[in-house]
Amino acid sequence: MMKTNKWIWILAAVVLAGILGIASQVGTRKLEITEHFPSEAIQSIDIINDSWDLEVEESADNQIHVDITGRQKDKKKTPVAVTRKANRLIIQQDKQIGGVFSAFTFQKEGTIRVAIPNNTVEQVSVVNHQGDLNFRALAAHNLIVQNQAGNVKFDQTEADSANFNLVEGDLTVNNSSFGRMDVAAKGNDLYFKNLTSSILNVVTKSGEIVLHGVEEKGETRIETKTGDIQIVYKTAPSSLKVAVENTKGDSTVQLANLITTKDTEEEVNGTIGAGENSLYVKSYSGSVGIK
Repeated sequence: MMKTNKWIWILAAVVLAGILGIASQVGTRKLEITEHFPSEAIQSIDIINDSWDLEVEESADNQIHVDITGRQKDKKKTPVAVTRKANRLIIQQDKQIGGVFSAFTFQKEGTIRVAIPNNTVEQVSVVNHQGDLNFRALAAHNLIVQNQAGNVKFDQTEADSANFNLVEGDLTVNNSSFGRMDVAAKGNDLYFKNLTSSILNVVTKSGEIVLHGVEEKGETRIETKTGDIQIVYKTAPSSLKVAVENTKGDSTVQLANLITTKDTEEEVNGTIGAGENSLYVKSYSGSVGIK
């Protein structure tokens, strides 16, 4: 009898999911928007996104391309608007108000794709409420990302400066280069692989921070309230000043030719070579590993 009731509940759940999935599409229609802009006419791009996925990548020509595909719930109001104000391009996706089943979401509502010629736009700014962000093969002067929720990925991205403010969602940065990179996070896991940055500041309240294949170039500052920190250099540093503070957790610093002036459970200070570059790591609780 118990097995029969179990299968009845499973069948009911499947049927309900099917009904809600079909109902969520009732009254919606397919949305497709394609816009093209000459890159020399655009100085900055502002993207305000409520919930759709966003993809930003290198353009194959000298134009900026905006391709939008998704579902439109309100026939009278387009959920995404692309406007140009002088040399500023604005892409805004607003929350859609659906019918009785609008609270149930079984699939992504849409995707915004923006292709930008490398090193032509002064600034790319993204304000994201929820939805995944994916940047790849992109080069711009300034990048600004404010992310409320959703995962953020950067791959083969270059910028003179990058400023990321993250509330929820993981950050992954691979094979990228920044003149200066500032990351402020609340409850996020932050992963960096093969990252080059002359000035790197990463501050988070909680979550794991991993830097793998990092270069000793410039100034690196990593700080967390709670969470583990792992730093692995691509090659053994030859000129590095090291300062590690860890209030409650364990710290392991395994760097060749490091001459320490202080080496305790809570603090490690030392220098490799002339100490022309610097690494500062601070944790209030959590393990710290550097090698």
